[in-house]
Amino acid sequence: MASRKPIPLVEKLKAELHDQPHNPLRLPQVREYEDELAQLGAQVEGRDLDGKPQPWLQAARGASLRRAKQIKDILAKQAAKKLTGDRANTVNRLVGEVLETIVRPAMLPRSHARRNPPGAVGHMLRTEFNPVFKDAILTVKRGLRALDPDNDDPDFTNMERFRPEGQGDGASTFMADAQIPGVFAMSNAAKANWPLGEATADTAVGQARQREERDKDRK
Repeated sequence: MASRKPIPLVEKLKAELHDQPHNPLRLPQVREYEDELAQLGAQVEGRDLDGKPQPWLQAARGASLRRAKQIKDILAKQAAKKLTGDRANTVNRLVGEVLETIVRPAMLPRSHARRNPPGAVGHMLRTEFNPVFKDAILTVKRGLRALDPDNDDPDFTNMERFRPEGQGDGASTFMADAQIPGVFAMSNAAKANWPLGEATADTAVGQARQREERDKDRK
């Protein structure tokens, strides 16, 4: 991804999102504006949010109306508009393709970010720091928000959840040539398949017990 030329697949997804905000509001931001809008509406009518009369609130009726109009404009321009039908299906497919063919392959694996082997920094500079990659990320986030604007998961558009694990898993990511090589350890798969439950002859425990029995017999 060293090139800075636009990626056709990303441009196709952008075209499907032509009426979506460039940087859509997150759901907590939308709810905050909606709560303020409800409060302003009550002030204009001279009541509180519970419906109790508060006529003195109407003294600031003009300011309340102006602020309410400002909030409505913000929501109209920056809140994601939910997609439906064939267009939603198309966007969903394109988002998946961009993630799997552009975003994930360009992301530095977690194991390399953890250990920093030779080439890791250069990889980051060529890919994740590339404006084309950042544009693809932003477009995917716009697509996700358009598909599900009411999703309240704080990590809904967090791209870290799509970062590949890379070599090994967790403590088993030993890399002898890395800046932080780590320590050698069994992977989860190795632990799951190692016959530790029963001390048979082909296990370390079984072999140790056999040696103990032989030592006893010699005595």
